[in-house]
Amino acid sequence: MGDRLIAGRYRLEERIGAGGMGVVWRATDQDLGRVVALKRSQAGDNGQIRREARIGAGLHHPNVVTVFDAVMDGDERWLVMEYLPSRSLADILETDGPLPPGKVAKIGVQLAAALAAMHEKGMVHRDLKPGNVLVAAGGAAKLTDLGIAQWAEVTRTGGALDVGTPGYVAPEMAEGRQAGAAADVFSLGATLFAAVEGTSVWGDANAGPFVQLRRATSYTLEPIRQAGRLAPVLTELLRRKPAGRPNAVRAAELLAEVADVDVPARSRRFRVTRRAVAIGAVAAVLVLVGGLVYATKEPASIAAAPVPADSVGDPRTADPCALVDPSVLKQFGTPELDTANGNFNACGILLRVSPDDGDIVDVRLELTIPKSPLLERPAPGRLTVREVPGEPEEKCGRVIPLPDGNQVWVHARHIQDWHAHLCDYVDPVAVHAAAVLNREPLKRRPVPFAAGTLGSLDACALGGELPRAIVGGPAAPDPVFGNWECYWNHRETEVTIRFEREWAPFEADGTRVALGSREAFVEIAPEWDACQAEIPHRTFTGNGRAMIETVEIYVSDKVKKPPEMCPAAERLAREIAPRLPPL
Repeated sequence: MGDRLIAGRYRLEERIGAGGMGVVWRATDQDLGRVVALKRSQAGDNGQIRREARIGAGLHHPNVVTVFDAVMDGDERWLVMEYLPSRSLADILETDGPLPPGKVAKIGVQLAAALAAMHEKGMVHRDLKPGNVLVAAGGAAKLTDLGIAQWAEVTRTGGALDVGTPGYVAPEMAEGRQAGAAADVFSLGATLFAAVEGTSVWGDANAGPFVQLRRATSYTLEPIRQAGRLAPVLTELLRRKPAGRPNAVRAAELLAEVADVDVPARSRRFRVTRRAVAIGAVAAVLVLVGGLVYATKEPASIAAAPVPADSVGDPRTADPCALVDPSVLKQFGTPELDTANGNFNACGILLRVSPDDGDIVDVRLELTIPKSPLLERPAPGRLTVREVPGEPEEKCGRVIPLPDGNQVWVHARHIQDWHAHLCDYVDPVAVHAAAVLNREPLKRRPVPFAAGTLGSLDACALGGELPRAIVGGPAAPDPVFGNWECYWNHRETEVTIRFEREWAPFEADGTRVALGSREAFVEIAPEWDACQAEIPHRTFTGNGRAMIETVEIYVSDKVKKPPEMCPAAERLAREIAPRLPPL
């Protein structure tokens, strides 16, 4: 076949490989005197070749193999493409083994730039994998094979091909959902993962495609072991939720920082928000449920230091702020330690992301009791950070199980509820906390709570026998960490009393109820599916701000609606108010 003439113009010279939809040959365009690559459609694949030609004709980018033409030769359709003396990334990995992280990052920058150009035009590749990446001897990388790519203005495809290649598919595609640009970003991360680790992110291909698809739907990732400083970027690209991944433009920037190269010019045209690169800079282990793991080693002297099994000690004197260092977020904006907000088991960081007064993220660390007993408690000095199962990306929660049965919970919110990639801010705080606890037990509060403050009180003792009358039966108090929050429940009804600190002045919502020298405000609390009564207690100064302590009372029922529980919440407020220390 080496002397065959295609469409009377292209002379086949050498078979150079197989694309996703056909066999690829090097050929000479006899009219123009240039070397090209020809891809022949396989039986029944003419439609895919035609689609690839139309999509490729609408895309011109230095990191995408150029499509020149599509020609018919008898019953065969051939795609005429740019010829690049190169090897596919799949061939390189099979022959040479995994590549160094820096080299992988340089390839990744180019692929991300190609995806950015595609996504700008409304195109989605849908099958990014090592076999569809060509790498020249000088390091130039080009994306090829647009056979199942999608461009809304050109085509819509269906059937099994929509899922791409199982070893590199995004979780949402494995679940049967439509592929979007975020799915390409995941496949980019999976391709770079394979390049640096030598295996698919969904496990060994020899296990079969259905095993890989099951792992994709359950988000069971292989651990990151060899990626080094590329690991935090892979973590970003491989996030389970599409909304949590960076777009292709941002991916190019993240990879460029690791590769120490300039961001491609096409990517710099877009305005993007800074995101986390150095999540793994603090010495600790980060374990994300689903299997994503990376670690940095501590000095031998630190790693060998004995750490007591009782990490927390007395909950009432444990200092959560000893685990918080605002400087871990300084690359994102202006961080400020917040020691006086939330419950008394909490400490936080207020991160001003931009000069806008409302652009502030509240990252909070809390010492808590787990909602369910741990099957296996970690060994002292071997603490890890875990993703909260089922927690959506827009809320982002991380927990650190402790040897004594307690846990550290780190979470975040934007104070204006603006869209923000909260995990970028949560992860460095959680990793730092784990590193501290791996070195030493938790420190004590520098100053005890003053008499008369809610911090000196016990929520279970404050409620006493009162909640039992509301729940309608015997109910032992169920304290939360430090007894600053307490639950009573019997059958369908539950009562909660908790202490809070918030910014003053107190925002009076709900119906005002006079309680002698005090007052309460009764309203529906949808997030608790309960009726809430809140009693302001005392004002104080914390972190240079006016703050106020409040007692929150929640009454909920599995059968009755929240408004039906408001009389009980008001009744409790009336009976609890006289028990509070005088103002």
